[in-house]
Amino acid sequence: MSDSPILAALTPQHWDRANRELIAKMITEFWYEEIITPAVTVDGALRLALPGGLLTGRAVRRALGWWRVDPSSLAFDGTGGDNGEDGDGASGLPDAVDVFTRLLGDADPSTVAGSVSELSSTLLSDARQLAQARPATELVDLEPVLVESQLTGHPWIVASKGRVGFSVSDLEAYPPEAGRDVQLLWLAAAPDLADVATVPGLDHHTVVREQVGPAGWEQVRARARLGGLDPDTCVYLPVHPWQWTHRIVPLHASALADGSLVFLGEGSARYRPQLAIRTMTDIDDPTRRYLKLPVSILNTSVYRGLPRERTLAAPALTSWLASVVDGDDFLRETGVILLGEVAGVSVTHPAYASLPGVPYQYTELLGAIWREPVQPYLAPGEQAVSLAALLHVDPWGGSFAEALVARSGLTAAEWVARLHGAILPPLLHVLYRYGAMFSPHGQNCMIVHRSGVPVRLVVKDFVDDLAICSELIPEHAGLTPAVRAALSDVTLDGKTLRKYLQNGLLICVYRYLAEIAADRLGVPESSFWGSARAVLSAYRSRFAGQLGDRFEMFDLETPTFPKLCLNRLRLFDRGYADDAERPVVSAVGSVANPLAPEFPG
Repeated sequence: MSDSPILAALTPQHWDRANRELIAKMITEFWYEEIITPAVTVDGALRLALPGGLLTGRAVRRALGWWRVDPSSLAFDGTGGDNGEDGDGASGLPDAVDVFTRLLGDADPSTVAGSVSELSSTLLSDARQLAQARPATELVDLEPVLVESQLTGHPWIVASKGRVGFSVSDLEAYPPEAGRDVQLLWLAAAPDLADVATVPGLDHHTVVREQVGPAGWEQVRARARLGGLDPDTCVYLPVHPWQWTHRIVPLHASALADGSLVFLGEGSARYRPQLAIRTMTDIDDPTRRYLKLPVSILNTSVYRGLPRERTLAAPALTSWLASVVDGDDFLRETGVILLGEVAGVSVTHPAYASLPGVPYQYTELLGAIWREPVQPYLAPGEQAVSLAALLHVDPWGGSFAEALVARSGLTAAEWVARLHGAILPPLLHVLYRYGAMFSPHGQNCMIVHRSGVPVRLVVKDFVDDLAICSELIPEHAGLTPAVRAALSDVTLDGKTLRKYLQNGLLICVYRYLAEIAADRLGVPESSFWGSARAVLSAYRSRFAGQLGDRFEMFDLETPTFPKLCLNRLRLFDRGYADDAERPVVSAVGSVANPLAPEFPG
């Protein structure tokens, strides 16, 4: 560990800054979710009474009614009591985990203890990122996966890099900010052990051969034959090295022993993890398909495995969505790109598969999804980057969005309008015309830009996050029984389905982007949201004659909408229960709808 980048980053300067920023984020987001209610004056002077002291600072009220706490303003008076009275002597700012335990002292002890571990892991990664940060202006021309290595994590979830299950050495090897190459392992499975699915016109062996190249294909075939399997009929799948060590060898030892699962060794390709950690990009050839693999750590409230039903339904779901885009004049006009999940493999564990009520993490251990890469879809001069990158602000105050605006030659207001014009129309059309919605948060979507000018939207990772409406509409006639079965747990009424767009995009992305626009681009929040409303209004005017009933079914102009609470999910709803189903986020309170005509912002 003498050359550990994490230990090297643990300096007083980096720790103090990471700590302050996490405390500020904690207060900001817990306040938004109505977990805490600090005292605040009209001009933003903040007072938060804690056991054993008083935390003070300054906050700025934002258009959606939330408050952003300024990290540099925070101070702690250790002599102020629980009643919030001023004390005599200021003391150093406590660690973020100390503030957290004081805030959540009455919560379930096991949940608080687990959250302390997640917050500590987040702080380690935050300090490391401060130590290796690059100016935002240097990121604009990088490959998307290299940009993502500089991003600081989920803007809403406080313990965004909790990564329960990772050791310090894992944190130095496998997350995107590690900047380290990952070489995947390969297995061969007997055909009766593994299930495969592909889009029409593509077979499993072709997918693998295209992934590993001609020489790699001959090598895995030869090793499968040496292991006793028929290379013409067996199933090949990549495995993340962490998953191999922590889940596959211990839990699939029987299959390894009887030869129905054969270890083929390490592949030669160098991969880098995307924001999701488990989705990998071939760094030497980004035109090769992305690989989504189980990495069974617990992060942002979910174990990062691969649900079997969705993995095997992904190609059929991709085929349906591709037919939707290909057959729709308006979607083709928007240029929206859907990165299809063209092949999937799933291997069950016999004991867990037969165990009623087994926690879901044990049913998602071994499998793979092949997803189309973005590069082949880009025209000359186009670049793509995740929506999350638009929220990035470097330690010196420079933002990725500013760098794009500067390159575009547009005014900031024009750039914002172009961005809304690229993002919103395809999402609105998929919702209104097809009764479906992705979760369009920063990790699941990308923006294609040409010299900084936003031109079209990219949607990816819909195997986990696509939902359809429960109302009967003709556009669902093309859904196969397998796809319907895979979507059975996310077949939602119209009022619930629209939350995907409202909270996934408006809250999880636009809430923070509007802040950046106001503070760094000179575009007031009222103008930012007004520009978004103009796009919605133009869409509704264009399709009023065709989709008027759908505008009511999926009404995006209600004065408020339910406020989903991502941090509450861990702290109060689910804790660390090892349940049979993935958690569902609940709502507390409501948010003023920025797309409503009467929105005051």
